[in-house]
Amino acid sequence: MIVGLLLALLARAIYTGADSFVLVFLVGIAYFAWHGWNDARRGWPAFRAEMQRRTQGRRRSMPADDTH
Repeated sequence: MIVGLLLALLARAIYTGADSFVLVFLVGIAYFAWHGWNDARRGWPAFRAEMQRRTQGRRRSMPADDTH
């Protein structure tokens, strides 16, 4: 969300000719994109494992469909 806001501000700065802000917005975009990417890579395996455990727990708790 922050990267999107910074991209919008960057576009506005370029459009209005506020060149002094362009570098600031580029640095902000790079910083937050890099840290967001690293957080996602670090947290993704734990997220997948938790979703798999929840799915397996739901499958075990559902009654068998023997009514047919």
